[in-house]
Amino acid sequence: LREENQDAETREKFLAKMQTQSEKLEWILNSLFKMVKLEQNVMVFEVSMCPIRKTILDAVNLVYEKAGRKQIPIKTGYIPDLLLYHNAKWTSEVFVNLLENAVKYTGEGGTIQIDLNQYEMYAEIRITDTGIGIRKEEIPRIFQRFYRSKRKGIHSGGIGLWKGKLLFGISADGKMTILSELSFGM
Repeated sequence: LREENQDAETREKFLAKMQTQSEKLEWILNSLFKMVKLEQNVMVFEVSMCPIRKTILDAVNLVYEKAGRKQIPIKTGYIPDLLLYHNAKWTSEVFVNLLENAVKYTGEGGTIQIDLNQYEMYAEIRITDTGIGIRKEEIPRIFQRFYRSKRKGIHSGGIGLWKGKLLFGISADGKMTILSELSFGM
């Protein structure tokens, strides 16, 4: 960028790459700060009965543009205005992470589906996608802090799912599970 002989297009490409790298670095640092606070029980989670539909839609709105760039529709089944005991901010952050992963690992033109099933004692929120899937032997490890898949083409910091499971358990008294088959996300 400092070289005078660079054309405007080349400069724009470098600036875009720098912006992307800066955003990744900021995300990693913020995640590490949250991780330390979570592990030391420094964060306080205010939980209350909140409409889960709003929490889900807030998360969808934050990843909608990314999904659109890959022509991946985010579809929702019927999601009632159900009040669930959770922290809307932190629960939304967990959904954002899951949806960003779905967008990241789903090919152009794939789909993401969000459904809510209400049972007598709990509600199930299911996010499915047509992505690349996860190897069976990796499923027990993907929630471990700093775990990174050995698969070619998978680039992850190994923080998101660990942090998501921890936050979801604390902020919503929730449980997160993964069902997947290789070459077919779920």
